Amino acid sequence: MIGPDGKPLDRPAILAAVGVYNAESRGSPAFASIPRALVTILDGLQVGKTTYVKGKDGQVQLTRGKDRKVAAK
Repeated sequence: MIGPDGKPLDRPAILAAVGVYNAESRGSPAFASIPRALVTILDGLQVGKTTYVKGKDGQVQLTRGKDRKVAAK
């Protein structure tokens, strides 16, 4: 996953971005700092489905729960 600055994100940065995705509204400045590619992946993730995002130091498992929140491991 490439960040807004053009550099690869590490796992903690991806986990933090998923936390912002779950907590902030779309118009907030914090939401604007999330990489656009990650927002596209998270928006397309269906309830009960799992996907993986590769970071600089490993991959992160993303799962959307029934409450429409995304859990990251």
